[in-house]
Amino acid sequence: MSIVRVTLTHSISKNYVPEKRFALTQTIESVKVNIATHFATPADHMRLELRDDKGVTIETNMLDEKMLGYYQCRDEFTIHVVDLQPVAQVENFDDVSKVQKFEISEEAYSQRKDNVRDFKARMLAQQRAEMVANGIEIPVELNDDSYKEEAEKIHVGDRCQCAPGERLGTVRYVGRIGALKAGWWIGVEFDEPVGKGDGSVKGHKVFTCRPGYGGFLRPEHVEVGDFPEEEF
Repeated sequence: MSIVRVTLTHSISKNYVPEKRFALTQTIESVKVNIATHFATPADHMRLELRDDKGVTIETNMLDEKMLGYYQCRDEFTIHVVDLQPVAQVENFDDVSKVQKFEISEEAYSQRKDNVRDFKARMLAQQRAEMVANGIEIPVELNDDSYKEEAEKIHVGDRCQCAPGERLGTVRYVGRIGALKAGWWIGVEFDEPVGKGDGSVKGHKVFTCRPGYGGFLRPEHVEVGDFPEEEF
């Protein structure tokens, strides 16, 4: 069965439908019924014009009983819809201010099983179940108090050893950092240039040290204790 790809345009609406597919064996009546799903014009209130790929009109009134192939329609042709409704009945199709908005209460939305929130929750639960079944550790969701308990055991001025690499240094900051992920962080000035910065985070100075000597780690990667500073 031969199929053609055409563009649909409308005499009133600025919208158009590119590459709409029709069978050449379809009647013009069935084409109109299909077009009615794209534009707010009933099938019995439209006249169809056929234009070639250069925009030249080759048919001004396609008859309902004829097949599309009768008019030798080809790819990249345009079927132009002329709306025959009385002017008083024709709305401005592109004026969305006249479209009644669908509103639903928060309670009613939550009770629906087809809402996006419910779908995401079910997908997350399925993902977690698969991770447990495969022995994969489920990542902890971070918040402002994440790592707080561990961080409060560390104090500015403490000597420390940091993972990875058993890097030695001194704690220079303990707390949250807005430019980083949620939770508590430890700012460390290393004894050697094994860090990634100078105590700044995205242009904000958290503490001061030489370039390459500063770093920010989670408390679990910082061990405080009697770690004498080595001379290099």
